[in-house]
Amino acid sequence: MSSYKDQGNEEFKKENYLKAAALYTKAIKEDPQNAVLFSNRSAALLKLNKVTKALEDAEACISLKPDWEKGYFRKGAVLEALDKLQEALDVYQAAARLGGGEGANKELAVKIRNLAKLLKFKTTHKEETLESLLLAAVAPAASAAAAANGASQPGGGRLAGFCRDMAAHALERVAESGATFPPSVHFLPGPGSAPHEEREEHVSAAAAFGSPELLGGFVSGMRAEAARLAAEAVVAVVPKAAVAYPQLWTRKGWPAAAGPKQQPGLFVQLEVRGGAGRRHAWFLPVRPDKTTETPVALNVEDFGLLPTLLG
Repeated sequence: MSSYKDQGNEEFKKENYLKAAALYTKAIKEDPQNAVLFSNRSAALLKLNKVTKALEDAEACISLKPDWEKGYFRKGAVLEALDKLQEALDVYQAAARLGGGEGANKELAVKIRNLAKLLKFKTTHKEETLESLLLAAVAPAASAAAAANGASQPGGGRLAGFCRDMAAHALERVAESGATFPPSVHFLPGPGSAPHEEREEHVSAAAAFGSPELLGGFVSGMRAEAARLAAEAVVAVVPKAAVAYPQLWTRKGWPAAAGPKQQPGLFVQLEVRGGAGRRHAWFLPVRPDKTTETPVALNVEDFGLLPTLLG
């Protein structure tokens, strides 16, 4: 009968990463001083987006066999997934030195070269903020609106102003309450709305994400509200802690850069009326000091909290 390690390797090749990790765990119980087993389990855990445990296994691998480049490679991969790019580059370079230089490992050399280029790019380009991402997402619609009106509007017009307001609102709530506050949905009334409508409409979503039934009823209500307002855009600001359903972070493909499953954070979802690419979503990891990390773009079809509201 093949060993637990060999069985784990076979499951890993089949992309059965959960089974592979479980088999490597059994192997580690039999041989807890085997660095290779911790290296293999780290790789499987990273595939499962269990980045904290993957990092722990990589550190264990390094501790057991500090002169083996593979442990450093595993640690670098986890740091890269966490978007800690400079730390990842340093660790990859340490792995290369142990392995006889970059020329001795083509995969490692490519990683080092690509990371170095990316870091250089990041130092010469402004870091993306929630405001800049929202503005970039609505830029095509804002330009089309300006062209329809026959003139450009100062500061990008109502749509751009709405995005700035929403970015400020989200960050203010985090600064006040961290990652725990009531979720909300915000509408920008369109030109066809009643004259007495306020510039923005704000709706509490405190009970929206408790169950499929609650979410379905909330979505129906929000679609009716969007139609009443002839809404031009809508933004949802939803703390992860307020979401019992749908728990998107448990789904396969959840970005590793968004952190482990227990990472506190904030969902921000934007929809603009008309045109292609009108729906966007981001996750903002929230730190213990009530500040946010760089927003992580989400595939809105897979990880959007709300379906289309604007018809």
